[in-house]
Formats: sequence, C-alpha cells, structure tokens
Amino acid sequence: MKGVCRVLLPWLVLLLALPYLNPNAQDQDGGWSDWSVLSSECTEKCGTGRLLKVRSCTKPVPQGNGRPCTMENNTLGDVEFKFLSCNTFSCWDNQWSEWSNCSNYCGEGKQMRYSVCNGTQACENDQYREETMYCNTWNKTICPSPCENMTCPEYGICRDESTEQKPKASCVCTMGFIMNDAKDKCIRPPPPSPTPRPIPTLPAEQKVVATVISKTASTILIICVTICLIIFLVLRIFTPDRVIQMNMEIALVLAHAMLMFPPSFTETPDMCRVISIFIHFFFTACFMFMFLEALHMYGYVAYVVKQDGMCSRVQNTLVGWGLATIILLFSICFEYENYGGEYHCWLQIDTPLFYAQLIPIVALVVLTFTLIEAAGSADYKPLKGVDKSQRTSAKFSQRTNLVVMPLVFCHMLVGMFSEYEQNLPLYGIFTILNSVTGVAVLFLHCFNNQKVRQKMVGMYKSMCKGGGAR
Repeated sequence: MKGVCRVLLPWLVLLLALPYLNPNAQDQDGGWSDWSVLSSECTEKCGTGRLLKVRSCTKPVPQGNGRPCTMENNTLGDVEFKFLSCNTFSCWDNQWSEWSNCSNYCGEGKQMRYSVCNGTQACENDQYREETMYCNTWNKTICPSPCENMTCPEYGICRDESTEQKPKASCVCTMGFIMNDAKDKCIRPPPPSPTPRPIPTLPAEQKVVATVISKTASTILIICVTICLIIFLVLRIFTPDRVIQMNMEIALVLAHAMLMFPPSFTETPDMCRVISIFIHFFFTACFMFMFLEALHMYGYVAYVVKQDGMCSRVQNTLVGWGLATIILLFSICFEYENYGGEYHCWLQIDTPLFYAQLIPIVALVVLTFTLIEAAGSADYKPLKGVDKSQRTSAKFSQRTNLVVMPLVFCHMLVGMFSEYEQNLPLYGIFTILNSVTGVAVLFLHCFNNQKVRQKMVGMYKSMCKGGGAR
C-alpha cells in the first residue's frame, strides 16, 4: 500500500498544478482519462479477484473557468479510484468428469460427476468437488413390477400403480380388513359410529294430553294401592305373607310417586338423575318382594314349613330392600352418567343401563314363576301340624302373583317406551295398564287374605243385623 502511495503522490501534485500553469488559457470543461491499472497483479488467479484502478480529469484538463470532472458519486473531482473485478473465470471450468450411471436400475436415482482442481490454480476450500443430478431409468414395458420386491402384511396384497414416468406400488388389505395408521398391519375396521338418535317430540297439545293421562293413571294406581295399605293397617293384619305384600305395595307406590314429578324437572340434570335412580330402585324392590312372596308361598304349598314361612317379617323386609339396594349400587358404579335424560327422567333405553335394570327384573320374574310352577305341579307329603289357614292364604297368593306380576312388568315396560319414544298411543296403553294394576292389587290382596275376608263378612253381618233390628 505504501508503494501505491509513492507512485500516486507525484501524479496527484502534477494534476493539481496543471490548471495554474497556463492562466491565459481559454475556458474548457475537464474530461476523464481511461481507467489505469496501478497494482502489479489481480488479487486472485481465478474465481474472481480485484484490481485497483484510477483515472484523472486530464482528457482534457479543465481550462480557465471550465468545470472539473464529475465522479460516479455525482461529486466533482480531479482523480477517482475504484476496485474492479479480475480473473473471473472459474478455477474448475472444463475439469469435470463424465456423468456416472444412474444409481437405481429401473427407477429413480442420482448421477454423479467430479472435478479436481487444476494444480496451477488456487481452488477455494477443497481440491475435489462433486455434483449430483436426478435420473430416471424406469421403463414400464421392460422393467420388473415393483411388487416383486415388496412384502405386504397379513391379509394384504401388493397393487402395482406404476405410471410411464415412475414405478409405484402399495399394499392394500383384503377380506374386509383396513390398513392401520402406520401402514404396516391390516386390522379389522372399528364399528361405525351410530347416528345420534334425534330427540322425539310431541306437539304441544299432545304433550299436555300425554302428561295428563300418564299422571292420572299413576294417581289411580297410588290411590288403589294406598287404600289397600290403609285397610290392612286399620284391621291390624301383619302376618308374614302380608308384610311381604305390604313392602311390595310401598315400593310400587313410591315408584309411581317418582313419576308424578312435573316435566320441568328434566331441565335440572342432577334432580332428573336422582328421580331416575329412585325409579330403578323402587321397581327392582317391587319385583324382589314378589319373588319373596312366591318363596314364602312355596314353603307352605310344598310342605317345607309348618307355619310363619321360612323367614321372619324382619328378615323378609331386610332381604327385599337390601338385595334391591345391592343391585342398584352395582348399576350406579358402572352406569351413573346414564341415569336421567335430556327429555325425560326414566331410564335410557339406548344405553347399557336399560339392561342393568331389565336383566335382574327378568331373572326375578322367571324365578317367581318357576317357584309358582314347582309349588303346584307335584304332590308333596303333608307335614303334621301345618297351619291350614296360612297354607290356604299361600295358595291364594300363588294366584295373586300370577296376575299382579305380569301387570306390573308390562306397565313398567310400556311406561319406559312411552317416555323414550314420546308416543301418545303408548301413553294410552300405559294409563290402562296402570289403572288395571291398581285395581287388581286392591282387590286381590284384600279379598284373597282370609283374615280380611272374615272381618269383612263379620262387618257385613253386623250391618245386616243392625238393619233388621230396626
């Protein structure tokens, strides 16, 4: 750099003094000379270097009041410097080898070529360079199918999907199987998601009618069964078989009392769930006590016991309500969220909860009819000292159960479906069955009990005598 300055300094002094050497000269604007090379060589032998160049305002030199030269940055000056590119040719030019064969036979691959730097030149970085290029040797006519080298999972086959441009194959599953997300195994497809059931609705006027007739039917049943309970309480009849019937009647009344809540309770999910749980509990207890009644009757008719049944009053009460509670708790553990509903508070028929209630009740019905059939289908050896009045009441209970149990079972099922389907004809059938069930319980439980009959006959005779005395 010091050498460059020594060379430039005399020239600069001369250039600056030229305008003053001839003061009488005419006015003339200055002009730039050609760019001159001051450095001895380019900074690089190849791959683009730099040269320092200079030009002066001497072609011509400005005379008199002539304007100096204008530099590239639009300022006036007598001398201008700049760096220009030199030796721009590549150090690697014309040194590449031929392209290699494609890396893949009958398919897509890469070709490569290499270059070695010329020993007389300074190459950047390394002395060796590679280049790659895409290549395709696929020919659908003469190349083998890509399925020949492809292994598919069990139940899968290879499908050739090659085009004229490229080979392609994929595994597809057969026999109803589908490919998993990892594309490495054929699996059975999951069951399709069921279409959500639309909520059934009744027109406003029909909904009012359905509510009135269903509540009326439950009211009739509650009144009839309550009258039956009052009769036995007034007459103070608490025999073992009567205690079982009394518990069944209480469970039936409470189940229908749960159905008396207004439809607005469905808008409160927690309250609706509580109502649904109690409906399940009381209907289950009702059938449990009918089974215990059949078991009690079987003990007399089959001469298993002489009197007072196989279990005491307290034992029958605890067993009936206790087993119903166990069944309910088991259902709550697995199906708590399915109690209640969006538009009614009975059990959801389209959920497993329906079977959690129906299966135990059907089992109790089957066992009850089995006991009734077993008690009446064979001749049993009589026991000495059997209470004949209790055995007679047991036979009447046998006939009572054959009527009451199917009625309770049918009206419970019809009630479920009428609420679930919001079907007006089903509400009508539910009303009829409820009314018949209430009347049947009142009549059969009262007039099939020997003590009630005796007291009714006594009351009738007393009334007749009192009327004759007048």
